[in-house]
This record gives sequence, structure tokens and C-alpha cells, in this order.
Amino acid sequence: MIIADKDGWISHVKIKKEPCEAIQHSPLSAVAAIVLHRTGTANAQSVLNAWDTKKEGTHFLISEIGEIYQTGSIKKQCWHVGKLYARCRTTQSCSKDDAKTLESLLHKKNTSWGKKFKLVTDHELKKDYPERFPHNRDSIGIEIVGMMSQQNEIYELPNKQQSTALFWLLDELISYYQLTLKDIYAHGKIAHKEVSEGASALKAYTVYAEK
Repeated sequence: MIIADKDGWISHVKIKKEPCEAIQHSPLSAVAAIVLHRTGTANAQSVLNAWDTKKEGTHFLISEIGEIYQTGSIKKQCWHVGKLYARCRTTQSCSKDDAKTLESLLHKKNTSWGKKFKLVTDHELKKDYPERFPHNRDSIGIEIVGMMSQQNEIYELPNKQQSTALFWLLDELISYYQLTLKDIYAHGKIAHKEVSEGASALKAYTVYAEK
């Protein structure tokens, strides 16, 4: 069982405290979900070095040998989720009015795709989770070291050490925040990122959790 101090840092033998000040932002008042990411790098040290100055990052980082680093306070937002997909569009469950609004945003004239996606994100953030996908304001991010194949644009599978660490951390966070498996997401499925980002990690955990 994990316990966090008043500043949002967990004291546990399996977790190494490695604060990255640049990636920590506004207060995180409530956690409704967890989002899984992949680094696109071969090792954790390069990520930690980048996070010394980079504003984007996650609360936890799992290294290539299964070490768990807590890099951000769980009481602070980390900017780890980008521009959101409209959840109702992915599930084909939009109301008539919502569908009309989203269509108008995505077909707005003289507007770049990046701006359109930002407008959709702003629209989605007017909704409460789980009507929309999780965002920085209500989720914990976990980054797992791993490269993406340039040939097929699919991230490599987490190795055994990484999977063991990830499964333990997810079990603990799910218990701590009283979440369910449905509250765990792959980044590539909820936001405009590489579609496979986090997918293999989530699939592995789903198989493990459903045993």
C-alpha cells in the first residue's frame, strides 16, 4: 500500500524520488484516470535530463530495467496529455447538438488542423470525465521507456522488468484513487499522438488484471 505525504510524494522502497520541477504545474485537485505513455527513447536518463527544462512530462517514469521514478508530485498537474479526441465521436455516441458543434469546429474555414484540434479540446474540457477523455487536470501520467519501430510505427513491448513494475504501480494507484480498469488509458487512443503509444502496455496490464 502506498502513502503520499502532504506534498504529494510517495515514500516506498520500490519508488525512487526524482523531482523534475519544470514538469510540475497547477494543483491537481482530483484524479479520475491514469494515462500510459512511451518515451520513444532507449533509456530513462535521457528522459530525466530532458525534464530538467522541458515543461511536458509525467508523474512517474519506468526505466528500461524496471526502476520506478516519481518525477512529479501527485498533487500537481503534469502536462502529459495533448490535444484530445472527442470521446463521443470515437464511441459514436454524440448527441445531435454535440455532433453538430464538433463538425463545425473540425470544418472551420481558414483554420489549421492544429488550431481545430485545440478548439475540439477546449470544447471537450467543458464536459466532465468520463463524458470526455481524461486530461492533465484530472489524471496521473506514467511514462515507460521504449522505442518505436520506424518501420511499422509501433512501440516495442514493455520487457518483463518493466511489466512487473508497471503492474505493481497501477495496482497501487488504482487502489489509492479507487479507480477501475476502465479508468486506465493509452495516450494514443485519447489524444493526437502516435496511435500505438501506450497500447501494448495497457493490453498487457488488462490481461494481467483480468486473470
